[in-house]
Amino acid sequence: MKRCLRSASAGLLGAMLLMASPFVLAADTSQAVQFQKGTSGAEIKGKITGSDVSDFTLVAKKGQRMQVYLKSKRLTTYYNVMGPNSSGEALFNGSMSEDNYDSILPESGKYTIRVYQMGGVKDDNKTTPFVLKVRIY
Repeated sequence: MKRCLRSASAGLLGAMLLMASPFVLAADTSQAVQFQKGTSGAEIKGKITGSDVSDFTLVAKKGQRMQVYLKSKRLTTYYNVMGPNSSGEALFNGSMSEDNYDSILPESGKYTIRVYQMGGVKDDNKTTPFVLKVRIY
């Protein structure tokens, strides 16, 4: 009887910890942007579904210029550019700005470009293909 209670208690505790712990959904992705040797840019093709996010990271230096362009069939697919050590605040918010990011970088470090969806496409869990073009020089 004690063994059954311990097993049940351990299972209940495990379930409670799992529900209380923050976790990342498996569909959220992160990948490093790779430039071909001798080039200053990359083109990334991907898909985004519902409320998932796709993060693309690259290391750049203060004073370099970064250009980012997102092409998508849906008007509710956006991207943000986040600086080094960002906890989510964006240097550029695609849903509130023009389509293209073109700026001189304020500091050296790892930058994140986060692709996401909004509105009914997000709420209806629709999948949208996209092309992300990134250039550093």
